[in-house]
Amino acid sequence: MTVATEILVEMFKDITILSILIQMAGGFLLPKGENHTGCSGQIMLTGDKVRQCAIEDGTRMLLEQRNTEWGWGERSEAEAIIALHLANDAWFSKKDPASYISVKQMNLDLLSAISNDVALTNPAWGRGKLAHYVLGLTATCQDPRNFYGHDLIDKLQNHLNVSSKHFQNNKFAYALVVLSLCNANATVDAAYLKDISTEPGNYTFGVDEAAMVYLAYACVNNAAYSSQSKAAFRYILHKRDSKGLYGNEYSTALSVQAIFASHNKSLESLSDAGIAYMANSIDRSKNPHKSMLLSVLPALAKKSYIDVGRTPCISDIIVTTPPSSKVFSIKITVINNVSGHFNRVWSVSLNEGQTLFNALQNLQAADSSFSFTSTTTTYGQSIRSVCGMDALTVNRQYWQMLDSYDTPLSTASDKFFPTDGSSFTLKLTKW
Repeated sequence: MTVATEILVEMFKDITILSILIQMAGGFLLPKGENHTGCSGQIMLTGDKVRQCAIEDGTRMLLEQRNTEWGWGERSEAEAIIALHLANDAWFSKKDPASYISVKQMNLDLLSAISNDVALTNPAWGRGKLAHYVLGLTATCQDPRNFYGHDLIDKLQNHLNVSSKHFQNNKFAYALVVLSLCNANATVDAAYLKDISTEPGNYTFGVDEAAMVYLAYACVNNAAYSSQSKAAFRYILHKRDSKGLYGNEYSTALSVQAIFASHNKSLESLSDAGIAYMANSIDRSKNPHKSMLLSVLPALAKKSYIDVGRTPCISDIIVTTPPSSKVFSIKITVINNVSGHFNRVWSVSLNEGQTLFNALQNLQAADSSFSFTSTTTTYGQSIRSVCGMDALTVNRQYWQMLDSYDTPLSTASDKFFPTDGSSFTLKLTKW
């Protein structure tokens, strides 16, 4: 028996055991029919409640479409998990069998494919599909560089070479791969950024392709490609019709993702009609197709694929601290050592037993002038941006964390425990 086969057998055992436990607990495939009218069964919904109820109903419908193997079939497990994660970033927990079993099924789906083609260069996986699974793994706190001993980032980059003709003719798939690499905090080659689009921009697959291209550029956030990024965004806005839509549900969903990924508050109203249109499409009586739910749920939540790598895993933000634990303060200094245009100090309170990462989360929740994003790596949480300033890997930038003596921390922020009165510096610098 090969190593790959042994892993598959063990994972199948895990899923079987989880399935039995869930059934003993009463099942988790929600009953269908009139017993679950949900938000769509309420009357006189107004304002943002319509959108929120559409997310709730759409999430329930997507979960109800799981098959007897706890997945969605047709290599769509990862896309479903991405949609559920963006609709509710607390959806997945290793302590919740109802979500954990579907994530295990995603892993099993991918491992099964690897056992048949270790490089995953076949057309079914080597032309963009693996990118969804890398995003799915990132969303569920798994390391795509060490997926049961397989480096999926290396495989994904290899696909761009092996299937270069396909990607040159399909910039939607190309941009999806670039976005997936970016969200996994992998190096994005400058050649990829040059290839995915040109200025003023020609998009074979219309607004869908333009939106994915824009999301890829927005994730990488490299000023050298601002003209291509802006060209893609202009194309999207130009395609907005008299009803405020950008095409069908799928095209409108991607366009709305792009609008929110731009972080331009003045443009968010351009998504209003699209959100209303997608919310209406989730109406229970219309029995929305799985593929439609996969597309619209992230957009209804006002999220984009970029947020997959920037939403902290729920396991990283749950801290069990006794009520009687000591509360103390530390100082956080943020310095932009690249441009030299930012130097600010904050004070934040935390409970004894909380980590430096928890302190950053506390500060972000308490003070709107401070914000940060991070991604999960093998070594812990890696800071990606602070106060809107992104560390651009392509420019050899990173966020350095220093203690009170300006000494770099020897461990990740989520593994470091501050003491009363200590000070820390987050410095954007170059290696």
